Amino acid sequence: MSDSARTIVDAADRPGAGVTVRPCPICGAGSGARRAVAPRPVRCSGCGVVYLDPVPAEARQPETYGAGYYEPWQEREERLRRRLWRRRLRQVAARSATGALLDVGCGDGLFLRVARDAGWRVEGIEFSPEGARRASERLDRPVAVGDLAADRILRGPFHVVTLWHVLEHVETPLALLEGARTRLHPGGLLAVAVPNLDNLPMRLAYRLARGRPLPLYEPGGREPHVTHFTPASLTTALGRAGFGSVEITADRCALTVPKRFIDAAAALLSRLCGRLLTDAIVAFARAPLP
Repeated sequence: MSDSARTIVDAADRPGAGVTVRPCPICGAGSGARRAVAPRPVRCSGCGVVYLDPVPAEARQPETYGAGYYEPWQEREERLRRRLWRRRLRQVAARSATGALLDVGCGDGLFLRVARDAGWRVEGIEFSPEGARRASERLDRPVAVGDLAADRILRGPFHVVTLWHVLEHVETPLALLEGARTRLHPGGLLAVAVPNLDNLPMRLAYRLARGRPLPLYEPGGREPHVTHFTPASLTTALGRAGFGSVEITADRCALTVPKRFIDAAAALLSRLCGRLLTDAIVAFARAPLP
């Protein structure tokens, strides 16, 4: 077991009177009274997903994703991000005809701009007012602010819904996936990318470079990840949300040279051992047919 794995508490083994975790956000296992404790990763005994309990306050605050969060995306990263978005759009286009596309958690709108320039009819929604403002400026049109799972907006239907590294930030990921499904045409395509909890090469590299395990959560971190997925638990989540024909592959999203090198080695190792070990994964799934 890795050092990082030892920091994860199994929900079924959580000791102490009255100390039980919040229900699993995917399968609902585990519930009951819980005293206040610092957020820590908990592994669901039912479906294997890892989630923070309790949810840190900053994960619920739009201010966490304010101007300071978006500044690194501009200028020095823009060219690299544009290349990444074009590669992801090619993956989508290989699985769906060009049509109506909804990007959930659209950030500063660069993916929407790339998709629109390629002929897609695009809509976006963003939790962060700052992100929506930047996306609106980039597209020269309004971008919705809100929660797709809770708000009756952007009803579609769409041919494609994308969630690029959004699901890990969400307190109720199953509800978000279900909200995406209801906005798709029958048989429509969902693309959802998340960090990979099985990213063993990156964890080893971090351990060697920093002398400590790669944390799943740190107070005051730039972007709190509330839910952590492996290929298996992501497949389970998509199935519970009503999706089928799930295909999971590597999401090669590293921007810096050292991380790209490590991820390339992880991709090679993945092919050799038959297990996805890259730092991130992307799932393509289909909404059910009538």
